[in-house]
Amino acid sequence: MKDKRIRYRQAEIDAVIGHQARCFVITRGDLTSAAYAERFITNQQAIFLASATPGPFIFAAHADRLERLYPPHH
Repeated sequence: MKDKRIRYRQAEIDAVIGHQARCFVITRGDLTSAAYAERFITNQQAIFLASATPGPFIFAAHADRLERLYPPHH
């Protein structure tokens, strides 16, 4: 998924919740395909660990880490 604003779109959040989806997104639209792939490869272990937990959730894959976008931390 590539979507910086997904956490602010209620219809998309409702779909994530309704399907108990576990999503990983790239929040930058200006990267090359190779850079997108590199982000997922770099974060592979963290993605596997997060995927083992129940959804729903959305994480952004950054160059060196994952950031939870939904549900937000309180």
